[in-house]
Amino acid sequence: LLLDSETATEFKTSSSEELLSDESTWEEANRYEWIKALNAEKSALSQKYPYLLCHTGANMSGWQRRLAIAKAINETVAEEEIYLHTLLNDDDHLCVYGQLLASVAMTLTEDVFVVQPVMASLKMIKGAVEGMTEEYAKALSDSSGGGYFPKVDMGLCPGVALMEEGNEDATNGEGEQSYFEYLQQVNGMGGSNSAVGDEGENLDGVEDITEAITNLLLSESLNNNSSDAAVLPLSQEFYTTSQAYIDYLNSSTNSTTGDNEQSERAQFWGDLLDEFQSSGICDETYKTRLTWKIYRSTQPTRASSQMQVVYNNTGETETDSGCALVLLLAVSANPDVCSVDVRRGVEPSNQIASFMVESERQNQNPFRARGIDGTGETVTISDTGVDPDHCYFDDPNKSQPTGLTFDPSARKIQQYVPFVDTNDYQYGHGTHVAGTIAGKRWDADGAADGIAPGAKLAVADIGNRNGDLLTPNDKTLLSTGRPQSQIHSASWGSEFNFYTSRARNFDQFMFENDEFLIIVAAGNSGSNDGAFDIPNTVGDPATAKNVIAVGAHNSWGHSSASGNLGPSYIADFSSRGPTADNRMKPDIVAVGKSVLSAGADPNVVGECDPSKIPGANSRNGGLLSLQGTSMATPVVSGTAALIRQYFRDGYYPSGEKNSDDAYPNPSGALVKAVLMNGAQNLRGVDNGVHGVTDSKPYDNTQGFGRLSLQDSVYLAGQTNVQLEVWDRERIEDQDINTYNVTIDKSNGC
Repeated sequence: LLLDSETATEFKTSSSEELLSDESTWEEANRYEWIKALNAEKSALSQKYPYLLCHTGANMSGWQRRLAIAKAINETVAEEEIYLHTLLNDDDHLCVYGQLLASVAMTLTEDVFVVQPVMASLKMIKGAVEGMTEEYAKALSDSSGGGYFPKVDMGLCPGVALMEEGNEDATNGEGEQSYFEYLQQVNGMGGSNSAVGDEGENLDGVEDITEAITNLLLSESLNNNSSDAAVLPLSQEFYTTSQAYIDYLNSSTNSTTGDNEQSERAQFWGDLLDEFQSSGICDETYKTRLTWKIYRSTQPTRASSQMQVVYNNTGETETDSGCALVLLLAVSANPDVCSVDVRRGVEPSNQIASFMVESERQNQNPFRARGIDGTGETVTISDTGVDPDHCYFDDPNKSQPTGLTFDPSARKIQQYVPFVDTNDYQYGHGTHVAGTIAGKRWDADGAADGIAPGAKLAVADIGNRNGDLLTPNDKTLLSTGRPQSQIHSASWGSEFNFYTSRARNFDQFMFENDEFLIIVAAGNSGSNDGAFDIPNTVGDPATAKNVIAVGAHNSWGHSSASGNLGPSYIADFSSRGPTADNRMKPDIVAVGKSVLSAGADPNVVGECDPSKIPGANSRNGGLLSLQGTSMATPVVSGTAALIRQYFRDGYYPSGEKNSDDAYPNPSGALVKAVLMNGAQNLRGVDNGVHGVTDSKPYDNTQGFGRLSLQDSVYLAGQTNVQLEVWDRERIEDQDINTYNVTIDKSNGC
């Protein structure tokens, strides 16, 4: 946990790559934090403090350890509801976040407990400081005419700023009111023809948090003569910038160890505070250019409320980068905040593809021939937009819906939410992605119909005219198309390999909506500048645990670029795992080289198939061939729609459509399991003239392997898959569920 936060850097000296070797430094930092917690309890607000609570009891499940922590707390505060959120759960210990009074935390004295006050550096995800520097530089170079602002994500501590009673059902994607409608109700956002903003929910009840952080940032706080010991200037909120740390370094006790070197990060923070806070040059910025947003938790036992502060860089000066970094410090110092992350900018990471998925035989689409074409499914894409009058999406009978309107009768695009604008750019990324999923000419078969041509689309337009992506809040984004849409395709991501707040939010959304599946591009950083097989290049949100992270393999036939070894080989650019916390990624790979799909031309109405079909990585008329994990992701998303229809229409278990066997709402976990279970092994990585790199099943290059629908589900007379399905099975702690299966080997299984 320390190494996945900024704590490792905070306590690292210039002469050591390890945490400070003198344990007394760490002990002094914790003693300082405990004193702050006790003073917070004694303050007029009787402020609780965030703690990392771990239980190390032997021969116990995670649930038993969680119950033991809760029981020990309730022995002191039985009348209060205590919220604990799991951070780490493995064989040896369980660690949770909790917000407690210091006097309560101090009662957890048994040997099985580890009680750690959550100091500011432990709240910051590793790379947060570097991330703010990078995001501010990106904002300064924004060529889109404005709109790209650095953002800080704050995970509030468990139980802080919960959803008001009576609003829970309005935001969970169930019933008649969607989350979009809820936001429109509370904020008046997004008319039918206007761009949809991301204002979050109203700030009622959290003004004390925003006010406390802002006041801490202002230079006048340095002159605060409050008698309240809990009211400290910003420099004293951090042990490594406090006078106590300076005194410790100069103490005779510490000098005997020889470990009196100030950490580089402590020097960095100290210099920033001297230059940008003490001088007051950032005061006006903090008063007028910070925008606060709140997204309240509807399930406090499972998820924290989230806040976000957006730093408006309009009219920036040379001091603003330092002001933005000091903002990180103040946010991390607030006792109602348990985690801090910098929102990283993201980038955008068919005829051939469809039969490769269904049969691996040219022009053979057995599933489509049986009526499994995605009919009845809505797939959401978040991308640069879609050209709505392209012949693969055009509706000759009605105009495209915009804003929050969802039109179930639309031929192809049922909802178009203009988070940024209302169209794609010339030969844009989003139109190609949408075509791969569900593109279909209304007047004939197309040269590049999508994987699920019977499916419909909901579009979250998050791209500007330059192809830059500007993502809204995660819950707002993922609510596009809901509750009709059960699949979200995201062909974009960052290069940040950690489990970020965005990745966590994606997981939480899937957990709260168990029929929902998010499919994300792994990234295109597996090779770069002559380097190959670069590990740890899968970026967030593909680092999430519940999503499907998609890598890319080669194509074949006339769509394949000259020299490719074929579809049994992984594309060299496909990003590699593992994640920073050592989980396998990608999960699956799909065709992502030379994928032919719709090509946008916003200046032409009705662009369509040209007389000459473009070859690999070229374009002509209304068609475009591209490569990347961005192209592989919609292949998986379209296939997921086919699998959902397979279960909804009752093809399981007989392999024939049977309404008596209809399963109307398969879980996202089931669809994911079917896709991954049927994946096939790949031979290696095609590095072109540099040869082939070995790859084995379940490694961090191919994951479960190559997507193969014919190896995933049983279709009578077409496939030999032996499929047994259990979905939404419950198992209680200490229980055992037994499943018996019979495998028929007569057909070579």
